[in-house]
Amino acid sequence: MKKTFTTVLVMCMSLFAFAQLQKKDTAVLLKLPADPVTVARFKEKLVELALQNPDISQYAIKKEINKYEKNMAGAAWLNHFTAAGNLNEFTIKGSSANNNVNTNYYPRYNFGVMLPLGNLIKIPNDIKRVKAEGKLLDKQREAESLALKGKVLEAYEEYAANKKLYELHMPLMEDALQNYNQAEEKFRAGDPAVPIEIYKSSYSAYNGELVKHIQLEKVLRQSKLILEAMVGTTLESVMAQL
Repeated sequence: MKKTFTTVLVMCMSLFAFAQLQKKDTAVLLKLPADPVTVARFKEKLVELALQNPDISQYAIKKEINKYEKNMAGAAWLNHFTAAGNLNEFTIKGSSANNNVNTNYYPRYNFGVMLPLGNLIKIPNDIKRVKAEGKLLDKQREAESLALKGKVLEAYEEYAANKKLYELHMPLMEDALQNYNQAEEKFRAGDPAVPIEIYKSSYSAYNGELVKHIQLEKVLRQSKLILEAMVGTTLESVMAQL
C-alpha cells in the first residue's frame, strides 16, 4: 500500500510539472504569418535586419578608407613638383637711386619637377591597385550578404519546422494526459478494470510524451534564439514591424 501511495504521489507531481509547462508553452509559440505575401514580407524583413549586422556594415567603413587611399595615391604625382621663391635686392628695394645701373636679378619664383623614372610605373599601378581593392571590397560584401541571406532563410525554415513539430505533438500530449487522468480516476475509485499495472502503464505513456514535449520545446527555443541572434532582435519585434 505504501508503494502504491508513493507511485501515485510521483505521478501527481509529474502532472503538476506538466501543468506548469503548459503555461510556458504560450510564450514559446509565436503566431507566424500564414498567407504567402505576408510570409515573404516577413522573410525580407528578417534579411534586411540581418544585413545591418556589424560584419556587413563594416564594409561601408572599409570602402570609405579605400576612397581616401585612392585620393592619396592619385595625389602622389604632386610630390614631384617643387615651387620656390627668391628674395634679392631687386625684389626688396624695387626702384632706387641706382636704378640706372645695370642690375642682375633673379625671378621671384622658381618652379621645377623632379620625377624618378620608377614612379612612372609605381604611381599608376598604386592607383590601379587601390581601385582593384575597392572592387574586391564590393565583391566581398556582396558574397557575404548573399551567404548571410541564405543562413537567415535557412534558420527561419528550421524554426518554422520545429514550431510545426511542436504544435503537432500537442494533441498527442493531450491524449496521453487525458488517458492518464481517466486511468487515475478509475484507479482511485477502485475500478477492477484499472489495476495498478494499467495505471502505471498510462503514466509511463504520458511520461514518455512529456519527455518528447520538453525536447521539442528545447529545440524550438534554440532555433528561435539562433534566428533572433542573426537579425539582432526578437521575432515578436519583427512581426510588429510588418
